[in-house]
Amino acid sequence: MTEANVNLEVGQTFWKGASGKWAGERLLKALQSGGEISPAALRTLDTLRKDEWIAFDEALVEEASIRLRGVADLMAAGLTIPVANAMGKTVFQYEKVSDMNAAIVSMDGATRSENDRQEFTLSSLPLPITHKDFFINIRTLTASRERGESLDTTQVRTAGRLVAEESERMLFLGGKTFGGLTIYGYTNHPNRNTETFVTNGNWAAAAKTGENILEDVLLMIETAQADRMYGPYWLYVPQNSSVKLEEDFKANSDKTIRQRLSEVDGLRKISVVDQLTANNIVLVQATRDVTAMIEGVPLQTVQWDIEGGFVINFKAFQISVPLIRADAQGRSGVVHMS
Repeated sequence: MTEANVNLEVGQTFWKGASGKWAGERLLKALQSGGEISPAALRTLDTLRKDEWIAFDEALVEEASIRLRGVADLMAAGLTIPVANAMGKTVFQYEKVSDMNAAIVSMDGATRSENDRQEFTLSSLPLPITHKDFFINIRTLTASRERGESLDTTQVRTAGRLVAEESERMLFLGGKTFGGLTIYGYTNHPNRNTETFVTNGNWAAAAKTGENILEDVLLMIETAQADRMYGPYWLYVPQNSSVKLEEDFKANSDKTIRQRLSEVDGLRKISVVDQLTANNIVLVQATRDVTAMIEGVPLQTVQWDIEGGFVINFKAFQISVPLIRADAQGRSGVVHMS
């Protein structure tokens, strides 16, 4: 028996018969067979046991849900667009549809109106992968099993939080440009409506009153309606303005500013968003033609071994991209005040 064979046999004993397949080999096999390229091809029980995968996945989702205010709103409202086999696609395409000319009124109905047709404009959105890598040493994993202790999920929690925060950041601030295609957010979409604060500056200013804030909100709704966007609306406020919402609407009032704004017709939700830049307010019409999340692959982890199996690499990732839309005439249901 050669020295190489001895080493291999010892390695198999150490892994207790595990095949030790790398995630890359699993992916290559899926490619060669012409099958769907999915994260399932990268997940293996060869290193992590079933219960350990469950612990990782639960920690990932638990931590991620903390920071997903804007994304969570879209999910809860069903404003998502699923993409099948997203691992094999890099671009999502959609169409903008133009309006038609106005109808005419006649007594006989035989008078011909202008012959018309709608125009369809093709638009594209990149589908990148948002991910964060981390690793565990095999001795740490083995020691946790020997002691009968649960696997430490601190790293996967942190990785999940970072991926989630980036998803939220893209929704509000926009993302990168890939191949000339840009991921836009609420505050940088080229067709969004923009307004400036009306009286006494931004919402965190000491002189800003509840009545001033109501004036700003009514202006934003008026601007949206001018673009034929009639609600329902979600209002997003940055962290530096959150305390102001809990102040009295006016002197000796029995309502806070938040409570008074909630009475505005069509305003369904007021949320404070960590990822929204200070002194930026966003009003969004909560309909699919204005905003949605492209859902390719949900947040999850994959694993592969390096350094002869002594180090286990992990990748927390998702394919989830915001789609902010305007119609063919450039009308938008997003109003950005700053």
